[in-house]
Amino acid sequence: MKFVGYNQVRMHDTDMAGILYFARQFRFVHDAIEDLFAAEGLPFDHLFHKESFVSVIVHCEADYLATLRVGDRLETHLWVEKIGKTSFHIHYEIFRDKTLIGRAKTVHVTLTRVSRKKMPIPKKLLAILERYLLD
Repeated sequence: MKFVGYNQVRMHDTDMAGILYFARQFRFVHDAIEDLFAAEGLPFDHLFHKESFVSVIVHCEADYLATLRVGDRLETHLWVEKIGKTSFHIHYEIFRDKTLIGRAKTVHVTLTRVSRKKMPIPKKLLAILERYLLD
């Protein structure tokens, strides 16, 4: 199953040419993952302050397929590609008016909240990830 997040290009997302500043694509993918976790009952404020674990991004990459301008409305589709013992990979596709305009990938590692050492993905998180795993 894929999760779909929604966003809009804002003035602060653009550069002096009036088009999307490249690093801002990561804001859209990060917003989508935050929305997914919140929709699944694990909002980030709870995750980072109440749970015994955290999930951190250790790798990210993106492809830019078209320019974006202020006001463009976006859909970010995300799914889990791979689940390991302590890490997982998420893929994203960003659409404007059903046209693919960007792709991204993030790799996350689970750590203990206090010591920040790698740990196996907790069952609570694993259940969420497995729902969005595409083969």
